[in-house]
Amino acid sequence: MPKIRQRTDQRIILELCLPHVVNGLDIFCPAPCFLDKTRGWKVVWKMLMLTSLQTTAKLTLRTRVNERSFRLKTIVNSGSEDLSKMNFDISDEQKLVLDEVDRACRELRPLEDQAYLAGKFNDHLIPIFKKAQLLGLPISRRYGEGQGADILTYALALERIGREGTGVRTFLSGHVSLGQLTVQKWGNEDQKQRYLPQATRGEKVMCFGLTEPTAGSDPTSLRTSFEDKGTHYLLNGSKAWISNGSISDISVIFAYPKGKHDAMCAFIVEKGFEGYSAQQQKHKLGMPTSDTGSIFLDNCRVPKENLLGSLGKGLGVAYSGLMSGRLSVAAGCLGVIEDCITEAVNYSKQRIQHGKPIGKHQLVQRHLGIMSTNLEAAKNLVYKAALLKQRSDEQPEDKEIRERADILIAQAKYFASNASFDAADRTVQIFGSSGYSFETRAPRHLVDTRVCRIYEGTDEIMVQKIAVNLLGQDFEAYR
Repeated sequence: MPKIRQRTDQRIILELCLPHVVNGLDIFCPAPCFLDKTRGWKVVWKMLMLTSLQTTAKLTLRTRVNERSFRLKTIVNSGSEDLSKMNFDISDEQKLVLDEVDRACRELRPLEDQAYLAGKFNDHLIPIFKKAQLLGLPISRRYGEGQGADILTYALALERIGREGTGVRTFLSGHVSLGQLTVQKWGNEDQKQRYLPQATRGEKVMCFGLTEPTAGSDPTSLRTSFEDKGTHYLLNGSKAWISNGSISDISVIFAYPKGKHDAMCAFIVEKGFEGYSAQQQKHKLGMPTSDTGSIFLDNCRVPKENLLGSLGKGLGVAYSGLMSGRLSVAAGCLGVIEDCITEAVNYSKQRIQHGKPIGKHQLVQRHLGIMSTNLEAAKNLVYKAALLKQRSDEQPEDKEIRERADILIAQAKYFASNASFDAADRTVQIFGSSGYSFETRAPRHLVDTRVCRIYEGTDEIMVQKIAVNLLGQDFEAYR
């Protein structure tokens, strides 16, 4: 699968985009150069050592550069200390993946429109994404139709999918980000072989069962419990507001030992297990095409081999799953903003008031300018968070990188979700009375994206995490 091209050196480098040969450069280059034939001949030096007779270094180019282009760039690796400057060149292979995502989304849109207005789950979503092999995009190729995409490639795919609606993206967040990625990270090989191939092929739907009626932002207050019965575990309790909850075949369920509130454990629970049942949550504010359900565990028998991760380490499993889920929310929100901008711009050009298109009115232009600026700011946060998350996954023992990724993902999720809600609100305002009907796209985004400021970590929890990172752990509100 494609990889984002990024360089490890933090110094200023010179990239000359020359068609054939580079001559006459008075540059000392201790590191070898490389040629990238997929994007034309590019000669890139990892480090330039420039000599000067004065305090300011000077670069002499003994070549005719007036007919050729060159530019200075600062490029850093995602694992570097400074993530303020990055190069997000997209490879040709990545573009092929995103083209396939775009094709699937175009096929899905009219069917999603119909399902949304009918207020029901879109039954065409799984078959269309299955055909495009998107149901296991970041999962290893060893498991079914996993595509082995890196985290940023997956985030870019979710960004495009987000344009089709938060309900569409939420299905993938539950099925892939929270479900499959959690099993891939924490499961043993037997568990991965049993569950991931079916999930990547769309034969089984997955969900993540953490939230309960009385336990939302505080997962330590879970009431679901388990007992060790020797040959199996016995689970009792309920889960609420679970994405894909009533249609899921495989659930990642979290529970405490009976009578205790420490040593949380995670389990892989199949809907066919004795004592398992689920029910759809109705009358939601938005996302009618996304399934939300409650799960009930009444003496649910779970085989010993379905313990996910180590005994008593379930809270770590939960937190790692939430990191993946939050990043998926943030990435999808980028797509929401993009769709709102597209709708707002088109309408502003066509709608005539006071004898001219409303796009000529400065207050309408203000809405567009703010949305566009917020989009670019959100993209920078999300892409950086994705790269650092990839780095964290590659170095799971590095606590510092993991904590940095956690904070950056929280910042990305907080900013992107608020920016998407703001973009939807501004687009509704631009549409006026037409924006008050679900026949147009903006009001759907408005009610749907509101949940992005609640699930996978509320605005308040995200801001609190960010602030405590600055102040220190002694300032945690719930210590």
